[in-house]
Amino acid sequence: MPLVYTYSDKYLEPLVTVDIETRATADVAMDGSFPAEHTAKLVRLRAYVITCTECQKATDDVFAAKLSAYRKEYAEALTRARIAQAALDAATSGSAGSVFSIELVRG
Repeated sequence: MPLVYTYSDKYLEPLVTVDIETRATADVAMDGSFPAEHTAKLVRLRAYVITCTECQKATDDVFAAKLSAYRKEYAEALTRARIAQAALDAATSGSAGSVFSIELVRG
């Protein structure tokens, strides 16, 4: 079975397997529901994190450096994805998003 996503890191791309991608997809799904473009980015980044974790042999090898960078990038992308999903939810809920729980009447 081929990979679902295209991976741009040419160093890690050959190491990403269907199993890793499946695990990455499950991990992202556990983090929440996000717009498709954010989900795709998160799955790719999570796959890189899993790959680096499995391939790392020493604390100062290439995989360790990439792991640190991809963990940070994943955390930032996850924050952006949550914001995007919240905006999407607010736009589709039909609510004005009032912070008041009671009706305000001016008189």
